[in-house]
Amino acid sequence: MRLEDMKNEIPETPDFIHEMIKNEVEKQLKETSIPSIPVKKIRKWTTARVAAAVAVCVLATTTAAYGGIKLYHMYLEKDGTYRVKTGITTEKDSRGFDLPDQIPEIEIQANYIPDGMAWMDEYHLEYPENNRTGGFSLSSVLLDNDDFEQVMTDTGVVESQERTFGDLDGVYLRYQDLKQDGSFNQRIYLLCPEEYRVITIYIGDDVSREEAFKFAENLEIVETETMIETAGLYTWSELVSPEADAASDIISELSDEKLKIHEIGDSYYLSASAKDTDGNSITADQIAVCVDSIQIADDLQLLDGKELPEEWQNVVGADGKLVPNHLSYIKSGDGIDTLDEVVKTETVNQKLVYATVTYTNHSDQEIHHMLYLGSMMFLKQEGNNYQIYDKSESGGENYDRVTGDSTAHRREMTYYSIKEDYGNGGNYIPSLKPGESVQADMAWIVNENDLDYLYLNLCGDGASFEFSKSVIETGVTRVAKE
Repeated sequence: MRLEDMKNEIPETPDFIHEMIKNEVEKQLKETSIPSIPVKKIRKWTTARVAAAVAVCVLATTTAAYGGIKLYHMYLEKDGTYRVKTGITTEKDSRGFDLPDQIPEIEIQANYIPDGMAWMDEYHLEYPENNRTGGFSLSSVLLDNDDFEQVMTDTGVVESQERTFGDLDGVYLRYQDLKQDGSFNQRIYLLCPEEYRVITIYIGDDVSREEAFKFAENLEIVETETMIETAGLYTWSELVSPEADAASDIISELSDEKLKIHEIGDSYYLSASAKDTDGNSITADQIAVCVDSIQIADDLQLLDGKELPEEWQNVVGADGKLVPNHLSYIKSGDGIDTLDEVVKTETVNQKLVYATVTYTNHSDQEIHHMLYLGSMMFLKQEGNNYQIYDKSESGGENYDRVTGDSTAHRREMTYYSIKEDYGNGGNYIPSLKPGESVQADMAWIVNENDLDYLYLNLCGDGASFEFSKSVIETGVTRVAKE
């Protein structure tokens, strides 16, 4: 799923895929599952990532009783044909309202779950067969006294309504959705005045509006005995007006003098996250890596007898070849009075890119649980510079972006041969003794017309859409076209 396709993902930002990637790597490094309720303020990210999954915002605030008087309301205003504004108002002057220093943490309980859905983690509910797409994702932010003049502006909204969900005021939004691909094309904002929270329910395009309403109507907010600090918690006003500093930190163009380009067969060093023999976290900086070979195929025979990623189960057609990718060229609307429009379609072949990589421990100590990760960078050389190439975002004379309906959209390694029951992703090398080498296989599916632009990033940070510090320090390996 490309950046523009993800405008209905969580949160709505063109840098979302970077944060997904970064979060996944950070989660694996910390050996945690998808995080429970964070209590620190979440700011916009400034580095690249990797893969998949979905961000969970802060869940925190306080409790207050008002003798049955409904002080707070959530409202909706139309501002153009497809733009709406969601705000919060109060029947009393909010000046003088102060949050306590500590407040109870909460849990959100779902008393209705659509048939066939299951919890993937504490705040993500989905149909298991949809492989980390669609379903419901829950997040919440603090309501404070700076919120009442702030409004959330959403564009590309084709349906909107104010309504009550159970006892809570809320707003339902449905966004334009050009294809059903598991994106979050619906959203419900719920105002929880007694807890001073705003809960956001992100809803996938595999969920009907009726099921979404029933789910929201049966949510229960339960306070726990855990007390947390209010200082620094993320608020509705900050969600509405986030700090827009991430884009300036992203390097998307680099001179060829600053980018190390390795060829297949070259050996070079990288820094890897691992554990020492005592279980302490270390950065192993004496790890040599070499791309031994890269094979390109139009089927999955290189993976025969191996466990396929779930999303690759149906990518081979009756002829045994990878199914084609159907591209849609989209002219973007302004989201206010015009919507996105498909102006052209195209069918392209897909290819399997299969890399064999050797890691060698040149240090004098044995290392354990070494995280390894390969991601594809699409680079285009213009004069003496390398630029991040992204056909889906590059645009043309009559279109602004391109989307596809198949699997050629993920740039992190989708298949990897060495797996350890450790961390989240399992992409760990269990151990490497001094002088020992181990060989790992990795694979991706890409569009055939992108083969000329492929470079393999093995530094471990998962960067695909920017020249991160680690990419600049380590370099990338050129992928030769078939």
